[in-house]
Amino acid sequence: MPKTLRWTLLCLSLLGLLLASGPRIAVELPAAQPPLPADLDAYLAQSEARFSDLVPGTQKQIIWAYADRRQTELALVYLHGFSASRQETAPLSEDLARQLGANLFVTRLSGHGRSPQAMTEPSVRDWLQDAQEALAIARRLGKRVIVLGVSTGGTLGTWLASRQSDLAALVLVSPNFAPRDPMATLLTWPWAQQLLPRVLPAEHVWKPRNPEQARYWNHHYPTQALFPMMALVKHVNELPLQDIRVPTLMIYSPNDQVVSAEAAEAAFARLGSPHKQLIARPDSQDPSHHVLAGRILAPNDTASIQAQIAAFIQQLPTL
Repeated sequence: MPKTLRWTLLCLSLLGLLLASGPRIAVELPAAQPPLPADLDAYLAQSEARFSDLVPGTQKQIIWAYADRRQTELALVYLHGFSASRQETAPLSEDLARQLGANLFVTRLSGHGRSPQAMTEPSVRDWLQDAQEALAIARRLGKRVIVLGVSTGGTLGTWLASRQSDLAALVLVSPNFAPRDPMATLLTWPWAQQLLPRVLPAEHVWKPRNPEQARYWNHHYPTQALFPMMALVKHVNELPLQDIRVPTLMIYSPNDQVVSAEAAEAAFARLGSPHKQLIARPDSQDPSHHVLAGRILAPNDTASIQAQIAAFIQQLPTL
């Protein structure tokens, strides 16, 4: 082998090793959930009062099934998607909880429901902590807990199910196991957080479809906020999903323009639950085929989605 070629191959090998061993976003697991106070409503109000830029209607909230605020047989926890808020599919979770006679907790993921700049504040650990807190609250609200996660909220719900085998059910709507754009995986590569901001736009911007979506979603935010979202997706995809035994319903659209339907199908196939159901909804009132329910983008589809979820829950042998 010529000496010049040998040196070229050596340099390329060293460069490849340097790139492969470069920094990535670290996924740190949250600490154990601290004990919750007796008055959950006061605790949540005090927690959310820290943020002066909080959009009204996006705050964490318990919706009690009964005026005396007693524990119910079932509790429902709602985990919204990335850049969205609890209004994303409302009133789906509210109506479902009412039908089931369940207390409901709707959370707010860190950095969401606030100013665009706030989207750069949370880490993956913060969102995992949000999910962990939501489950702890729901356990106080009901004897059994159902987790309903939409989009990246579904990613978080899957993470919970991988750690909490006693969940009554996991419901995933348009879950984010990969964005539809395959180039998004570049955000998880070594050195991505150091190099990509030099070539990507400073802001990620998209056009809301109506005033309510403009109000309750962050439709423009620093591109930097995308890195932890993709790190979360990568982390959950690397979990042993075959070990998840929680009864799982996945509702998705094969025509989803936001997340990869193929990745959702692949994740569903890996789930180890003996009781799981996959429902494809190729038609949606939402032009993006992603937000499959809710008054803001898909009001005509909300009742049928609710009926499908309720039917799955009501026929579970463990309930």
